[in-house]
Amino acid sequence: MMRISKSPQERKQEIIEAALELFMSQGYEKTSIAMIVERVGVAQGLFYYYFKSKEDVFQEAMQFYTDRLATEVIGELLAPEAASIFERFSAVIEHLSSMFEASDLVFNSDLNTGLVKEIDIQLSYYFSVTLVEPVAVLISLLEEKIGQSLGDVNQLSAFVVFGIFGLLHGHHDIGHQRMPTPEFLATLLARTIGVDVAMLLKEKIEIPEGQI
Repeated sequence: MMRISKSPQERKQEIIEAALELFMSQGYEKTSIAMIVERVGVAQGLFYYYFKSKEDVFQEAMQFYTDRLATEVIGELLAPEAASIFERFSAVIEHLSSMFEASDLVFNSDLNTGLVKEIDIQLSYYFSVTLVEPVAVLISLLEEKIGQSLGDVNQLSAFVVFGIFGLLHGHHDIGHQRMPTPEFLATLLARTIGVDVAMLLKEKIEIPEGQI
């Protein structure tokens, strides 16, 4: 049977996705390079053509995972259907809760591994930075809806997003904290931007096409 020829980028992406699946299901420590190449069906030599080590592919796999998650979360925040900010944040929290459960082996059981801890913090920060703009879009649209200026929307958005980042990581070195409830986040956001929480619960916001 003739082997399908793939571009170097396609082959590298295959290895990254196979590694991600194994890291998620087996944890970092129990995943080996041999397991990764067996899943893809390539020789170990090809693995080392693209990656220097297991640590190297782990970092790229987590970056791929974070990018994919950010795209999905932004899609929830800026879904075109009319929805309140509370409803949008609720969808995001449900999504992130599922993600935390799926990645428990990597980001809790193995978080005593220095490399894993370091990458977790780096990517969580990167993920938070990515969310500042879409949250700012929501605050701007809320301003238009209620006819009231809420101040510097970018600063407000950064304060809210990184406040959530702090809540998730807490003061502990190991593990993620429990995901805050939508009600708590709605109250936090309302107090931060200076509106009644009822506005976030009831005011429906539509996202204009091509907004972000």
